[in-house]
Amino acid sequence: MLISRRTFGTLAGGVVLGALAGCGKPSGLEWLRSLDGVQSAEVVDDRIVLTVVERLADPDLRALVEKIKHDFRTYDEDYDSSIELAVDSHHARIYPSPTTEVDTDLERALWLRKDGRATSSTYGPSGMVVTAPASVVGAVALGFDQAVPSPGGRSTHRVESADRQVVVQWVDSPGLGFKLDRVAVGRFAELQRRYPGTTGWVEGPDRRAGVYFATADISLDALLGALPTGQVFGKLELGWGIACAPEADFPKAFTPRVRTLTAALTKVPGVTRLDIDSSGPIRVTVNDRAGYLGAISTTRGLETYLLIELVRAPSRYIGRAGRSVFRGSNNDKGAKFRLYSAVAANVGVTEVQLGANYGNLTVGHDITDANLAAALNVMAADLDNFALYVSQDPDTLDIAALGEVKKGTYIPPNPISPKLDAALIPRVTKAWNNHTAR
Repeated sequence: MLISRRTFGTLAGGVVLGALAGCGKPSGLEWLRSLDGVQSAEVVDDRIVLTVVERLADPDLRALVEKIKHDFRTYDEDYDSSIELAVDSHHARIYPSPTTEVDTDLERALWLRKDGRATSSTYGPSGMVVTAPASVVGAVALGFDQAVPSPGGRSTHRVESADRQVVVQWVDSPGLGFKLDRVAVGRFAELQRRYPGTTGWVEGPDRRAGVYFATADISLDALLGALPTGQVFGKLELGWGIACAPEADFPKAFTPRVRTLTAALTKVPGVTRLDIDSSGPIRVTVNDRAGYLGAISTTRGLETYLLIELVRAPSRYIGRAGRSVFRGSNNDKGAKFRLYSAVAANVGVTEVQLGANYGNLTVGHDITDANLAAALNVMAADLDNFALYVSQDPDTLDIAALGEVKKGTYIPPNPISPKLDAALIPRVTKAWNNHTAR
């Protein structure tokens, strides 16, 4: 019988937390489930997650937390982690021991619930991650920051839109002098109120930011007449529509030639970004095959060499572009153009690199058999030799060798990396054998 991870955690919790049950007392988990206001309690990843009933009033929730802090140890003395509360769509962690200190995360969750603009909150690697509509990310960050005094220590909080087109992230550490840059975030929130289509990011403590204006909100000439400055934001990148440039280059970058190119590329579905500087256009970013083909056809006749990169999804790291699947140019043709066109339509490919007589193909760990076969076929069409890799996370360099094709023969990796799912090897072998049998 298969047991889900969540179910297994609950069963394990019954063992860990049930040591006292044989003495006539309920286990800690059983006791929690019996409390008024508790909807469920289970163990997930060695931590108790307690879900309270919907819309439990703040005084009742605080009373429940105080009871848990004072009485939980009576039922389990050995539990050594926090208890995570799911309060409607927000999460907060408490420690089950008596204390007069304010439960900072609980108060933040209650503030978010009362404020009502954020849709959810949970825990990231070292702090809270709050999701809110794009148009109010800046304002929610300001309110969240002042909901309760900082408890000390060091944590990294983030408020972001669901699509991560708008992000505010900051390090909170009073001892190190790190805090939310309220001047910069306040200015960003003001721009969002004035121009609802504004996207971008503000990051601290490094004081970096990107502010991108929607063409429907403001004309380019109006924007050029009243640009935000790095004095407020620190190192700043500005954008208008798909066009982006460093703050220092932005006022000089929109020559007539750049304006014409921006207007043309804006009409191409799948084109997400045009990087420019004072010297002119530099790079076009696309997110699918239609964008790649459209960017090529739009820029083919230009005298300027332009990079064309396929980035399927934004990076989870603030202020960084997602990893490129490939880096081509407006001069792509022949075998390179054929391969990039095919790879752009193959979502199982996370990266491809081409040399004169050799190439590297990286696929996702969850690539389908059909996409694996298609990727091998297109690489083999013009290359006798290429290396294969598999990526667990296309946002990082965490890859493992999957072997190589050498003079028409697939050679599995030796030794096999512990990061590699060995089941991929027979799948590649089968796909390659089918290719050579055609």
